[in-house]
Amino acid sequence: MRILLLPGAFKGSLSALRAGQVLARVLSARHTVRFLPISDGGDGFIEAFSFLDPHARLIKTYAKNAFLKTKPTRFLMLSDGKTAVIETARICGLGGIAPHTLDPLHASSYGVGQVLLAALKQGATRIYVGLGGVACSDGGAGLAVACGARLSDKKGSLLPLGAQPLLNVARADFSALQTTFKRIKIWGVTDVTNPVLGPRSSAKVFGPQKGATAQQVALLDKALTRWTHVLEQATGRVIAHTPATAAAGAIGAGLYGFFHAPLLPGAELLAQKAQWEQHLSWADLIITSEGKLDAQTFYGKAPGLVLKLAKKHKKPVLFICGQADWKALSHVRSLPSLSIAQLTDFAPCLQAAKKQAARYLGRLGKNI
Repeated sequence: MRILLLPGAFKGSLSALRAGQVLARVLSARHTVRFLPISDGGDGFIEAFSFLDPHARLIKTYAKNAFLKTKPTRFLMLSDGKTAVIETARICGLGGIAPHTLDPLHASSYGVGQVLLAALKQGATRIYVGLGGVACSDGGAGLAVACGARLSDKKGSLLPLGAQPLLNVARADFSALQTTFKRIKIWGVTDVTNPVLGPRSSAKVFGPQKGATAQQVALLDKALTRWTHVLEQATGRVIAHTPATAAAGAIGAGLYGFFHAPLLPGAELLAQKAQWEQHLSWADLIITSEGKLDAQTFYGKAPGLVLKLAKKHKKPVLFICGQADWKALSHVRSLPSLSIAQLTDFAPCLQAAKKQAARYLGRLGKNI
């Protein structure tokens, strides 16, 4: 059987690349296998690009994480020497962060701005910023400050970093930032379609994932409403209800505002660059994966696009996940050729599945 592996990351457990390697090793003994790691702008964004461009270079730099601790990180410089690929999940991400240490009101995107500046120093004139999987909800305010923006309150005092201080933002001066990036083309590559404000806002939908309580979600929504208003005044852009501006703690809103960056759906971008459909037509079976299969899978996530394209090409799909939210998946009946396998079916508990994901993924693969 010809199997096309389009694995996504098991967040906090296995990268898309590692998941694909585990499955390819097990399946190649009995099947013909093709393998392309996938991403939608969140975890694995750099891996997906580097897989497509073997001569790309990983550049090591240092930047502040979401909690303003300086850490080593990397961005990718493609083989053209002019295009950089940045993954926000690597800089201020949720991966590996203990839930009790999350601080959604004060976490910052400052480090993303530091990495943007590092990419400029390496000669980048085109930058793809992968948006998703972050621990902050500051609308890109920290990123802007790192790049030279000045954010102040009604008294003219500069604001501290984080989301909560945005409750008091009254003025934003992006002139220094816009001078530095004058001839630089930036794209925000998003993993969701939600707008920054509204019923499916950044804070309401994604705030709880970043550790926000119900009270903090309301505060974040208020802070991002204020920030969005100031952004719109300063940039002349219509931002509040623009699709995908919620991406990466609303960093998407910031990029769209102060950089005028187009917001591209990450799964579709990589599907085009990697020619997913050409490979789909070759395969007898498609295997994709994600840490948790739930309703959000179908709103801009890469595995959701795999399902959509597989249905178009009338190909059966095996979706491997750590765990599935069955209550949220009633509409998967519209995909009759979809089978779902959980690592928790092979592991004694969810915690074991997370800690030894490669082991149980390999065991699952032996049953295909």
